[in-house]
Amino acid sequence: MKSFFLNIALFISVNIFAQNDQLAQNYFDKGDFEKALISYQELVKLQPSNWTFLQKTVECYQQLKQFDKAEQAIKKQLDKYNQASSLVEMGYNYQLQKIDDKANKYYNQAIDRIKKNPNEVYGVAPVFEKKVLIDLALLAYETAIATDSKYSFNYQMAILYGQKGNTEMMIEKFLLESYTNKQNLIAIQFQLSRFITEDNNLTFVESLRKALVLQSQKSQDVFWNQYLSWFYVQQKEYGKAFIQEKAIFKRNPETFSNIVNLAKLAIDEGIKDTAIEILTFVLENTQDVNLQIQAHYYLAEMKINTGLPAIYGAIELELDQLVKQYGITTNSLSLQILQAHFSTFKMNNPTLEKLF
Repeated sequence: MKSFFLNIALFISVNIFAQNDQLAQNYFDKGDFEKALISYQELVKLQPSNWTFLQKTVECYQQLKQFDKAEQAIKKQLDKYNQASSLVEMGYNYQLQKIDDKANKYYNQAIDRIKKNPNEVYGVAPVFEKKVLIDLALLAYETAIATDSKYSFNYQMAILYGQKGNTEMMIEKFLLESYTNKQNLIAIQFQLSRFITEDNNLTFVESLRKALVLQSQKSQDVFWNQYLSWFYVQQKEYGKAFIQEKAIFKRNPETFSNIVNLAKLAIDEGIKDTAIEILTFVLENTQDVNLQIQAHYYLAEMKINTGLPAIYGAIELELDQLVKQYGITTNSLSLQILQAHFSTFKMNNPTLEKLF
């Protein structure tokens, strides 16, 4: 019974604590920093080592221009935990007061801590980033790398260069990270696609294209052909993407799925000639029955969708020959359905006898 009531009390306590945390955050988000400060001070009493509550308390002091109290709170944490990130917080507190010499003093101390122990970068750089001190965040990462070459922050630095508007350095870091840590490729391409979409003067697009072409010329790795193919697909230049896919195919003849998908993209965009060229290449180079059927299906579907009634007879004959060639099997089901649909709605002949 004691255990039951203890659990109930604990549940209520946790629930109230969570509500107080949310209330404090709501005050902070609304700009009511006096009420937020009171709430966070109470939370700090309950959890003295909670860094988030301590940091929010400092931010409330700063918003209320109570810089002396903010400094006291930061100094208390610095004395207690001696974390390099607190040096950045102290410097920023001086920066808000426009006391730049003292601010730079603490920023330099934080960088020096990274020189002594590069692992400190994980605490220092994110605080610089949060304060939108981009150059200092980059310096922190560069210092760690210079101190110990095993560290790599290409992705983080690329994001920062992007925020600075230095897209060439952003591209360089993203491509380097893509190649050295291929598990990050999708995330990086997502970031690059955002810039491709948002860049109205095409400067970024051209810079990325040049960088990818240069990499493909320097290296024989198909990775860069794949990257260029992805890039051209973003630009809906499917013919150029197909050139890259053919280069990949020459080195790895088993890779056909991307080529078929490329044809479908061209079809969806109404780029008929490129789609036909791609699908013809597939038929000439694969023995895979499923891929052959898929290619024939797309080719026949394009003829149906864009053809005039004058060629309906030829289409009907072609579909009949394809179904006979591949047989009445589950593999050829898509062709059978296409033939039945064509016969019913284009030829006004709904009979399906020839299929069975």
